[in-house]
Amino acid sequence: MKRYIYILSLLIAGNIATARAQSATEVLRLSDTEVVGTARFVAMGGAFTSLGGDISSLSQNPAGIGVFRTSDIAATLSISPQSNKVSNLPGNTANSKTRVLFDNLGFVATMHFEEESILQNINFGVAYNRRQSFSKNYRVNYNSLHGSLTNAIAGLCNTAPENLLTANGAYNSGAPWLDVLAYDNFLIDCISGSNSGAPQYAGMYGAGTRGAGYLDVEESGYNGEYTFNFGGNISNRLFFGIGLGITDMKYLTVSEYGESLAGAQGTTEIDGTLYPIIASSYSLYNELEIKGTGVNFKVGLIGYITDSWRVGIAVHTPTYFSLTRTAYGDIINDYIYTDNNEEVIAHSSSYTPTSITDFNLRTPLKLNVGTSYLFGTKAIVSADYEYSANTRMKMHDSDGYAYTYDNDDMHTYLKNSHTIRLGAEYRITPQLSARAGYALTTPSVSSDWLDNKSYVPTAGTLTNYTLPRTRHSASIGLGYRIKMVYIDAAYQYRHIKNEVMAYSGIPEKQISGAENARLITKNNNIILTFGVKF
Repeated sequence: MKRYIYILSLLIAGNIATARAQSATEVLRLSDTEVVGTARFVAMGGAFTSLGGDISSLSQNPAGIGVFRTSDIAATLSISPQSNKVSNLPGNTANSKTRVLFDNLGFVATMHFEEESILQNINFGVAYNRRQSFSKNYRVNYNSLHGSLTNAIAGLCNTAPENLLTANGAYNSGAPWLDVLAYDNFLIDCISGSNSGAPQYAGMYGAGTRGAGYLDVEESGYNGEYTFNFGGNISNRLFFGIGLGITDMKYLTVSEYGESLAGAQGTTEIDGTLYPIIASSYSLYNELEIKGTGVNFKVGLIGYITDSWRVGIAVHTPTYFSLTRTAYGDIINDYIYTDNNEEVIAHSSSYTPTSITDFNLRTPLKLNVGTSYLFGTKAIVSADYEYSANTRMKMHDSDGYAYTYDNDDMHTYLKNSHTIRLGAEYRITPQLSARAGYALTTPSVSSDWLDNKSYVPTAGTLTNYTLPRTRHSASIGLGYRIKMVYIDAAYQYRHIKNEVMAYSGIPEKQISGAENARLITKNNNIILTFGVKF
């Protein structure tokens, strides 16, 4: 009898647990933000901590609302061609896609006081700013495998076999779904039973095994923030602001990892008899959705040091998310075994139930400082620094119990990241301005993970993950104003490096992971903003 028959009763009883409901690699991508907003904001690299006076600055430094001298309403659209290419593995081609995105909509109302009053004006603002787009699709081809996911799964089983699969082919209530599906579909074998101590498992890749693999990933979703700001202007020298941010987030990914192995090692069980497997072509399919809402608070100041020199500072509390994770996975295995020296083609498949988990996430606290200098009425240069305390991220379930292992991972293997933003604007005529900007963000994960020195835990049956490296963006733009109406346009080139892994190796067990795929994402964004001041 095939082993996967045993799983049916357990599916009904719901006795099989998942090792991790979330993972540090999953939530890390949810906390990232991009230089997105109005065309003026993007064209100047997002370096607005000390400038303000722009709808997008409400999400960066709420004191920026105090700089507004008139009421303002603006909306922004962008056209975003994107290219994704694996740069370090031969045989991989670029995958391109173009999207039209709604980036920004906001309104600021200004209330003026007497000219001799210390408080010159107070302002109220409401805005929507898109903070991140998750849309991305790519394929990684592994033309010559040097290991197998099956070996990594077997290595995980051997780490704590008393909690996973048992030696006689039944399932223990502590077995994670990934182990169960792999065992059920003959991807891993029990090679020693309880008589010789703890059960030991082996994957399909051994001496003489050769093969190829692939990873297909399609991601979509968004992270948008609705801001409600209040601020003011004190003597035209000091500007203050506070803001409430409500974040709406949805992330979806569909992925499939597969291997074709010749000279595979393993056995299949049919009617109680074991037969040797000599080849396998299997795939691991996953669907994942994480969605929910969050809340954060911001406070900031902008002040003149001299008539031309401004400085700004803003503190963002962590965003406190309430999220729901929905996941599904399955394995299909088409394999060949021998029966009395005859090759027999066989098929096996099984799947998980759809799991739904509610959890809470605290994203990093952020600190922004900036400075800018005005050259009369002709030019502005600005510079920002942002500190993101990634190691202080934390998760817990809906009952308040912490995900201890995942929180430890974030504290140990994540790094606090640093962002530099530079911007400049030159007024060509009283109506026409030219702009330029640049932004750089450092990696937010340690070299232990980036260089495969430590095992990278993942959640459920989803084994693939991405790790961010340095991000760059450069931009230029033009702005035109006629009376109350202004039209801004910007071009932004964004260059992002990520390490993509189909699965993690286990260095302490000398089990290699998938080859690092260096994914280069390039965006050539065209941003248009239309606004009215009144």
